[in-house]
This record gives sequence, structure tokens and C-alpha cells, in this order.
Amino acid sequence: MKVILFCQNAYAFGILGPIRDILHEQEHDFLWYISEKLLDNFPFKNEPYTLSILDLQLFKSDAIFVPGNEVPHYLRGLKVQVFHGLAGEKKGHFRIRHYFDLYLTQGPYFTNKFNTLKKVHRNFEVIETGWPKLDVYSTEKNKYEFEKKALLELFNTDKIVLYAPTFSPSLTSAPFLIKEIKKLAENTGYLVFIKLHDLMDPKWIKAYRELAQDTPNIVFKEDKNIIKSLLQADILISDTSSVIYEFILLDKPVISYKNISDKVLWDNSNSYNQLTQKVLDNFELDQYAPERTFINMQFHPYQDGRSAWRMVDTVKKYIELHGVPERRRLSLSRRLKINSMFGKPVKNPFVGPKTNKITGILITYNEDIHINAVLENIKFVDEIIVVDSFSSDGTVDKIKAHPNVKLIQRPFVNYTDQKSFALEQASNEWILFLDADERVPDALRNEILQTVNAKEPTADAYYFYRTFMFKKEVLRFSGWQSDKNYRLFRKSKVHFTQDRIVHETLIVEGKSDVLKNKMIHYSYKNYEDYKSKMIKYGQMKAVEELKKDYSPNMYHFIFRPFYKFFNHYFIRLGFLDGKKGMIICYLNALGVYSRYKELKRLRSLK
Repeated sequence: MKVILFCQNAYAFGILGPIRDILHEQEHDFLWYISEKLLDNFPFKNEPYTLSILDLQLFKSDAIFVPGNEVPHYLRGLKVQVFHGLAGEKKGHFRIRHYFDLYLTQGPYFTNKFNTLKKVHRNFEVIETGWPKLDVYSTEKNKYEFEKKALLELFNTDKIVLYAPTFSPSLTSAPFLIKEIKKLAENTGYLVFIKLHDLMDPKWIKAYRELAQDTPNIVFKEDKNIIKSLLQADILISDTSSVIYEFILLDKPVISYKNISDKVLWDNSNSYNQLTQKVLDNFELDQYAPERTFINMQFHPYQDGRSAWRMVDTVKKYIELHGVPERRRLSLSRRLKINSMFGKPVKNPFVGPKTNKITGILITYNEDIHINAVLENIKFVDEIIVVDSFSSDGTVDKIKAHPNVKLIQRPFVNYTDQKSFALEQASNEWILFLDADERVPDALRNEILQTVNAKEPTADAYYFYRTFMFKKEVLRFSGWQSDKNYRLFRKSKVHFTQDRIVHETLIVEGKSDVLKNKMIHYSYKNYEDYKSKMIKYGQMKAVEELKKDYSPNMYHFIFRPFYKFFNHYFIRLGFLDGKKGMIICYLNALGVYSRYKELKRLRSLK
């Protein structure tokens, strides 16, 4: 059986990990899919994984396990919802989105609800298996006891309190309990763990990190899997997080604030106060113990640690009986949503023999946030060379972690010099030359492979149009709508002109063409980063301008920046990009002003 383990968020690792163990044990073929944001923290990098939906198309799976709400409908395979929590009261938990063929439920409460929905929709099956994330409650329940005893001795206390709120802005208690958590730690001396969701507002992550730094017996937990903290804690403080049910299944008390469940079977408060007294009362009385027994039977009655095994076995039997679906039928609106999230399926994926090899080339300096993703993105080429200008931010260490990448460190003189050197190092005739903040989408990757391996390529060099990303949003105008650069070319047919040191120019001795699919350009990280980039480019451009015999005057300082802004914001429709268009057009104009300011300074030194 060929299986995809589909991860869109970090919590999926703890859910799919036990399934992966069973697949490995039974010698099934499996492939992890992870979104780019998970790459640096993905814990299974020694196993097959990909960031590409095209790779999933080519894999031709029999089943896809998904602890999330969406999966591309066009992928081959039985689409299996394994859920990412136990909070049935949350909005959307029982919403049928029609992406899944099979729902594997955690316990009777969920099974009954989904069976009721099955009678309405009649396009999926429901089978109760238990939840794989909780298999560790059987296999590893006492695994961390020795470490817990050591921690209690170290902090001279007898209890561990875990605070794990939801990230949802409308439901989270994080903004309201920070002072109460501090009081609890100071008044009781208990060891307090803080475990925040990856999607929590960054300002609260920062605030609780600082709280832990300032308070000796508060520990901010950075590990992605909360299971260890659940097993070690004696009581949980939360709000409407599904982690409440995971903790209750360990038969330990819970305190929540403003929980939205219709039937709260634990200590819940509608006002954010008296946390210390509540903790003390629950340790002394534990009046909700009978209710926990009821929840255990309804939500997850399985204590054998074999939920993952049941899931794999259920899927095998289902496929034996019903076969493997090629795709899932969806409404137009659902198909459009999937296409916007994951891209359209690639038509006619290239699977033929590679008649021409490609060398991928990057030049880098302090590209820590991009380097892993871009190297993963171009794994389809035959050779990767990175020429680095002695980065100091961890870029080099990340490059070295990719064994198939050739790293060369060389001082930076200017872009033309560095790129010319990098080009000389390539072993292959066809070159894919990218910046670290660029990505090749699946459709473009497929077009590249088809183009290079055609019997007669249409050109010697190819332009790529680029989609400019403003943080996570597409910038559709502001002068970027027609932006294109040479990115794919024959080594023997090109060279970089030597009279430019920034925005270097490729000279092509042959025919040029344009590929139809766009690449993605993540140039704008934040305001200060893009501002410094524009100023740097402007200053380097001034060095080129120094060769010309003129002195900057009011025309250059006022009219040229104004025209740059006017052209991009009005003529090239930057105003249609809203606030982000205003920012980009202003910073591009600032780059022009910086060029002439630096040129004036350089001329004064002569």
C-alpha cells in the first residue's frame, strides 16, 4: 500500500507519527507531505518527504491520512480524515466539507455524530478506531516519570501545572491570564509549564516567553509535541482548546476559562480571576473525577495503544472492498478553494527520460529564512551549486545539511562578478539560476523539465515572469505585473555583461523565449528589510553611475523619485494594490533617491 501522510500544521506530526510507525513496521511505502512553513522543524527528514503537490500526483497513492480539514481532491487515493483534536464543541468540527471518503473517529460521541451526518450526505463512510496520538498513553505513560521527579526536586515543589490555551483570537485566554499565571507561580511555588500553539498571536508568544524568563519556576515549552507536557503535568489550565480532552483522558483535573462547550464537565469559570485558589481547590477536592470517567468512555475508550494499527488495518480492508478512488467529486466552489490553497493539478506531468541535465545555481548572503525552502524547491534538478558570501546567520550550516548541494564560499564584489563565477562552476549545459527568495511552482517545474528535455528546445534562454509576494499576499500591480528575468538558459550561449554591478544583465547569443508559468518572488519580508534592500540597490547603482560625467541636482533628487512613484503607483496601477501598493511604490522611489544621494557623496570624494 502506498500512503501519503499529509501535514499542513505542526500538530500533525504527533498524530501521524504512530501511523507512520505501523506503515514502517508493515513495510508499506509512504511519503510525507509538509507545507513550507514546517520545513525547519520537520522531525522525520531521514524519511521520504516533499513540499510539492506534483510529487504527490506522481506518487499515485492508495490512501492519504489527513489530520486537517482539506486535501487536494484530484490526488489519487482514499482520502482519510483522522482529525486533529477532540473538541467536538468547536465550530466546524462536524462540518462536512466533502473532501474525505472515510472518517476514522475517536470514540462513540464522534462516531454517532458523523453517522447521523452520513445519512444526510451519503458520500463517505464512518468507522471508529480511536485516535493515534493517544496511543502513547498506553505505551509511554510512565516514560517521563524519572524526569518529572528530577524537575520537582530541582524546583523544590510537588506539583506541575500546565497552561495550554487555544490560539483562536476570539476564544483564547492568553491576553487575560498572564498576570494570574504569574501570581500562581509566585504564590504556590508550583512548577508551571507554558505551552502555546504555533498559530498563537506572536505578541502573546513573546509576552509569555518574557514571563518565563523573569519567573524562575515558569518554563516556556518550545517542543512541538505537547504529549510529554500532558503526561508530566498534574493539572491543566486552558480555555476552549481541544487539549482539554486529551488531558482529561489521563484522569487528571482541568480548569478552563470561558469554555464554549454546551456541556462542561470540569471546573470552568466565566471570569479571568482567582486562578491560584481554583488550582488549590482542584488539588484538594477533585470534585469532577466522576465526569472524567464519562468523558473517557464517550470520547476515547481505547486503552490498548493500538489506534494507529486499527486505522491502517481499516484502510487496507476498505480498499480491498471498494478499490482506490482516483479523485474526489466536489462542487465548483470547493474545487476553486482547493486550487487556491494547493494549486491546480499539473496536466501531463513529465515522466519521460531526462535527455538533458540541469544545474541549479544560487548566490547567497544571510538567507537563513529562505535557504532550506529554496533548496527543497529545486531538488528536481541534477546538480545544485550555492556560492555564498560568508553568511553569518546560519545559512551555511543549513546548506551543509543538504548533502547533495555543492557549497562554495567566496567574497562578494558585486552581483555580476559573483554570478559570473557561479556560472563557471556548473557541470551541465542547462542552467536554472535563482535567487534564494524565489520559488518554482509545480506547473513551472513541469514546464522546465518538458522544455529542457524536448527534442528541439525552442530557445537558448528563457524568461520567467514573476509573481511578487508582499508577505503572504500577491502584489498584482505596482509595476510588478510585467516583471520578468532570465532564469533558464544554456551555459554556452550566455554571459553577464561587465558594465553593471546590480540588476546584472544576461547577454544571450541565440534565441530567447518566455515560459508561460510564473515563478514566485518572496522579496518583501517586512518594511525595514525591503527598505534596506532598496537603499542598498540604490547605493550600488550609484557606483555604476559614477562612470558617467554628471552631478546630481534637484532634478535627480526630486523629479526622478517622484516620477518613479507616479509611474508605478498611477500609470502601472499600484493604487489597485491598496496599502501594500503604496508601500512598495514609495520604497522603490526611495531607492532612486538613495542612488543619487550616494552618487553625490562618491563624487565629493574625488
